[in-house]
Amino acid sequence: MADVASRRLGRRVETLLFEDLDEIEAYDAVWANACLLHVPRPELANVLARILRALKPAGHFYANYKAGEVAGRDTLNRYYNYPSPDWLRATYAEAGSWNGLSIETGDVIGFDDKTASMLFVVAQKNG
Repeated sequence: MADVASRRLGRRVETLLFEDLDEIEAYDAVWANACLLHVPRPELANVLARILRALKPAGHFYANYKAGEVAGRDTLNRYYNYPSPDWLRATYAEAGSWNGLSIETGDVIGFDDKTASMLFVVAQKNG
C-alpha cells in the first residue's frame, strides 16, 4: 500500500511498526484506519499511549475497530481484538488523557464478504 501511495503522491511513503513509534508531539493528526483492530488486546493501551505522545497538543486521532466482546479470528483466520465501546473507552483512558473521545457505530462488508459491526473512534489530545 505504501508503494502505491508513493507512486501516486510522487514522494516516499514510509511504513512503521507500532512499537517503533517514538516521536514526541510530531503529528497534527493520526489516521489509523483498519490497523489497530489487529493489535492484541493487552498491547493496545501501550500503542495508544505512543500515538498520544506522538500527537501535537490538540492533535486529532481516528481509528476503527470491528466490534465485539472478546478477541478472536475471522473466517480468513485474521486476528481481531473485537472491543466493545466500554472496553475501548477504558483502554483509551488507560493510555492517557484524551479530549472529546467519541465512538460511532456502523456496519461494513469485510474482506471475508461478511457484514461486520464497526466502532469508529475520534479523539483529540488535550491541548
